[in-house]
Amino acid sequence: MAQTQTGITQVIQSERKRLLIEATITAINEHGLSNLTLAKITGHVGMTAGTVSFHFDSKESLLLETLKFVAEEFEHEINLAIDNSDHDAGMRLCSLIEANLDARVSETRKVAVWYAFLSETRTRKDYQEICGDRDKAYYKKIRELCEQIVEEAGKQNLVSADILADGLAGMLDGFWSDILFSGDSFDRENAKQRCYLYLANVFPWRFPLDQQSFEKKNTEAPSNLEALAPQSSEQIIYTLPSWVYNNHAFFEQEKDLLFMSSWQLVCHVNDLPEVGSYVRYDMFNERAFVIRDKDDKIHAYQNVCSHRAHTIVQNQAGSCPGRLTCPYHGWTYSLDGKRIGISDSETFREHDKNQFGLKRLDLEIYLGFIFIRYRPEGPTVAECFAPVAKEFKAYRTEEMHAVDSKVYGGSQFWTEVIDIDWKNGLENYVEDYHFSMGHKGLSALMKPEYDREPLPNGVCRLSHEMHDAPRNNWSAERYRKLLPEFEHLPDNMQKRWTYYTLFPNTFFDMFPEQMDFMQMIPLAPGKMLLRSRSYALPDDSRTVNAVRYLSDRINSRVQNEDNVLCAEVQKGLHTSGYEYGILSDKEVLVKHFQDWIRKRVPVSRLLEPPQIGA
Repeated sequence: MAQTQTGITQVIQSERKRLLIEATITAINEHGLSNLTLAKITGHVGMTAGTVSFHFDSKESLLLETLKFVAEEFEHEINLAIDNSDHDAGMRLCSLIEANLDARVSETRKVAVWYAFLSETRTRKDYQEICGDRDKAYYKKIRELCEQIVEEAGKQNLVSADILADGLAGMLDGFWSDILFSGDSFDRENAKQRCYLYLANVFPWRFPLDQQSFEKKNTEAPSNLEALAPQSSEQIIYTLPSWVYNNHAFFEQEKDLLFMSSWQLVCHVNDLPEVGSYVRYDMFNERAFVIRDKDDKIHAYQNVCSHRAHTIVQNQAGSCPGRLTCPYHGWTYSLDGKRIGISDSETFREHDKNQFGLKRLDLEIYLGFIFIRYRPEGPTVAECFAPVAKEFKAYRTEEMHAVDSKVYGGSQFWTEVIDIDWKNGLENYVEDYHFSMGHKGLSALMKPEYDREPLPNGVCRLSHEMHDAPRNNWSAERYRKLLPEFEHLPDNMQKRWTYYTLFPNTFFDMFPEQMDFMQMIPLAPGKMLLRSRSYALPDDSRTVNAVRYLSDRINSRVQNEDNVLCAEVQKGLHTSGYEYGILSDKEVLVKHFQDWIRKRVPVSRLLEPPQIGA
C-alpha cells in the first residue's frame, strides 16, 4: 500500500513540474526573461511561489529546466523523423524539414524560449551549455544528408554540400524568426514549399525540377502562394493538381524518383519450375529477367549483353537449360551470370572476363513472389509488408501455382495497354467510394463497411466482408452460396476479400479461393500497361473450380467498369475545367498515395506545370 501511495505521489509531482514548465514557456513568451517573476509564472497554473521552490531549487533552475525541455523535445522530434523516414538521404532531409516546422515543435511560445536565452548576454552561457552540442549535432545532420546526396551523384568536385546545407539551415532559422513575430498567422505550408523548392534548385538531380523552369534572377525559391496547389488541412483534403497526370517532364521525374528504387514484382517462384526457367520484366527503357540456376537458386539480371548491349532472353518467359547465349555475337553466360564463352576469342585483347558477366539486380523473394529493383535504396519488401504479414501469410501464397483465369487470359501473364495514367488507375484501385455507383455486382456481394488502412513504407490495405445473402446478382448469389470453407484460413478471412497495395504500382487481390497480382506499368504520360496473373493452392475440385469461375466473372466486370471510369477521368483531367479536387474520408488511401507522391516529387505541389524560361 505504501509503495502504491509513493507511486501516486511521484506521478503528481511529475505532473506539477510539467505544468510549471509549460507555464514558464507561456510566461517567457509574454514577458521575456528580464521582466519575468515567479508570480507571473505561477499565475498561469494557479500555484504559489512556494510550490516552485518545492520542485525547483530556484527560479533560475526552473528557467534552465524549461530551456532543457524545449531543446530535448526538438532533438527527439528531429531524430524520430529521420529514423522513421526512408533510408534515402533526400527523404530524410524532407522529414527533417517537416519536423522542424511542425507546429508542436516550433510553436511561437517555444520559439520565444530559444530566442530569449540567445538575446540576453547573461543567459548565453546557459544556452551554450544546454543547447550547444545539440545545435552542432542538428547542423551536422543537415550537412551529412546534403553530403550524401552530393556523393551519391558523384558531384563532390562540382558542388559544396557544406554551403548548400548552410543555406537550408539558414532558411529554417529565418522561418523561426518569422514564427516569433508572426505567431499563429505564420504560413507553415508555404515555408515548407519554399524549402522543397530550394532543394529542387540546389539538388536538381535528386529533386529534379527543371532548372530553367525555376531559375530566378535573385536565385530565391518562388514564394508566391498562387503558384502552389491548395494544401490539405484538418478541415479539407485536396487532390494532386490535374497537370501531373499528363506531363512529360513530370513523367521523367516519376521514373527516377518513384520507380527506379521501387520493388517490382516479376513472378512467382513456381513460375520457374526447372533449371533454366526464366521470366522477363521490362519497365521504361530497363530490361531484366529472373532465372533459376542448377543449384536451385534464383537470380535477377539486367537483360543486356555485356558486349554490345543486345537483349539476352527474347521471350516473356521460357527456358534456357544450361547456358544463356546472346543471339547477336554468341557471347555465352552460365545461369549464375558468369561469362563462359565468346566467339572468335583470339580477336579480343587480354581483359578480365569477370568484369563482363551479366549485371546483377537487387532481388527479394517474399512469400513466394519474386521482386527486383534497379536501384538498391529503401526498405525490403518484408519490411514494407510487415504490418500485414500475419494476414498475408495465412493465404499460404508460397505454395500457390498459376491457374486459369477468365479475367486475366488463362494461366499466362495477361497484359493490356490502356490510355490511362498509372496514378489515375492506382487512385481508383485504392478507394471504395465509387463501388456503389460503379460496381453493382461487387456491391451486391459485399457489405458497405470497409477496412481502409494507410500503412508505412508505401503500403495500403483495403478489405471488405461479404453479405450473408447477396441479392439481385446471379454471379454474386451463386459465388456466396458455393464458397466452401478453407481449412488454412481463420474464420475472419473465410468470407472476405482483401487488397494490398505496394507503391508505386503493385497490387495483390486476395480471395479465399485464389489471388491475383496486378501491376500498372507507366508507358508514357496518360498511358500504362496492365500486367497480371492468377494463383491458387492446388485444388481441382468441382466446387472450387466453380467458385473461381464465378469470382472471375465478378472481377472481369469490375475490371472493365474501372477501365471505363478511369478513361473518363483521364479525359476530364485534360480539360480546362478541372485543376484540382477534394477528397472524402472514404478516400483516405488516395490521400496516403498522393502524400507519398508529394514527398518524393516536390514539383507535384505546384498548381501548374513550370514553364520553360519562367
